[in-house]
Amino acid sequence: MFIAGFWGLLSYIRGGTLSGSLAGTFLIGQGLVVVQVLAGLGLVILGGRPVTSVHYLYGVTAVLVLPFVWSYVRERDQRQGLLFYSLIALFVAGLAVRGMTTGR
Repeated sequence: MFIAGFWGLLSYIRGGTLSGSLAGTFLIGQGLVVVQVLAGLGLVILGGRPVTSVHYLYGVTAVLVLPFVWSYVRERDQRQGLLFYSLIALFVAGLAVRGMTTGR
């Protein structure tokens, strides 16, 4: 998600709009976030628990924030959508780093 967010911001600064390749990258990133959350749920089912419960908040937020932004910007300008998606991708990357620090 960091790479997708950085690429999107760079494209935005250069005057670009949300292209198919960038949109695909955001979708692949979202899919990987979902896979990671499912793996975490598998660990919980097998008895693993994070040190703090805020770890769950990071996972839920990471899964929900990009679809929320999609619902907000889908009828808006593609350039504005690119900026929002890029910033949210960086936010999700930050959540991933923070989530790793709350684990064991």
